[in-house]
Amino acid sequence: MSDAITSAAAFIGISVALVMGEGWEPADDWAALVASGVIFTNGVLMLKGAIFDLMDRSPDAAMIERVREVASQVDGVRAIEKLAVRRAGMHFFVDIHVQASGDLPLRESHSLGGQVKSAIRGTVKGIGGVLVHMEPFQE
Repeated sequence: MSDAITSAAAFIGISVALVMGEGWEPADDWAALVASGVIFTNGVLMLKGAIFDLMDRSPDAAMIERVREVASQVDGVRAIEKLAVRRAGMHFFVDIHVQASGDLPLRESHSLGGQVKSAIRGTVKGIGGVLVHMEPFQE
């Protein structure tokens, strides 16, 4: 779209300068200013997105809530203690602290963590990785 706008501005500016003749030469300059404004705006927008990605920007609240909801629905999960979602490249990565019964054997706790990981990756689109930290449930 920006290519079309800058090309159109150049076409109009040059056409006005040529057709209207002497005294209309600045039309080309004004068209160049319009084109440079479009290029500058696109550059700022692209830079803004890149900076947000470099700063590990969190996704919107709806996605974070969806991850929390999916994890909470796994049998054996008593609570979600901490949840962080960050973007890296084209994917989101989840760090989650899941609370389960403190009496759960290690093997079962590990299995529950795997179920939470699978549920999140299988349900929420765009998730590249999930790190599950198991915690004993505290009332």
